[in-house]
Amino acid sequence: MKKLVIGMLMLVCALQASAKKVKFAVDMTGIVINVTGMHISGDFQTEIGLQNDWVSDSTSLYQESADTNIYSIVVDLPAFRLYEYKFLNGDQFYEAEFVPIESRVGYNFDDNRWLYVDSLGDDTTFAEISFSPQTLRQTYFFFAH
Repeated sequence: MKKLVIGMLMLVCALQASAKKVKFAVDMTGIVINVTGMHISGDFQTEIGLQNDWVSDSTSLYQESADTNIYSIVVDLPAFRLYEYKFLNGDQFYEAEFVPIESRVGYNFDDNRWLYVDSLGDDTTFAEISFSPQTLRQTYFFFAH
């Protein structure tokens, strides 16, 4: 009987870990929204039922209300994993935001945003993130000698 109870508890924990609600939100104040809308792309897209990760036009963000510039989506993600993502003002990768250095994953010259889902609670809501337009990109020139 004791093994059955322990097994049931492990099953409940495993089911909760696969059903964590995470809200991704971006603040687009002062930025003209592309006619194709706002999107998010990342390595979590297969977890939400899409065929592939990093597909630019498959995960739309929705304006939260007519009087706000916040675009968001709530998805179910397994807990205890790191996820990488980018916001796109449009549906193509050349329309992806320029992620500030302090917000990047920080290894292998990876310029994606990241989050770690570390809880088995019902949901995780982060404050909306300001979109970083591509106009902030710095150009670096490398000269061969």
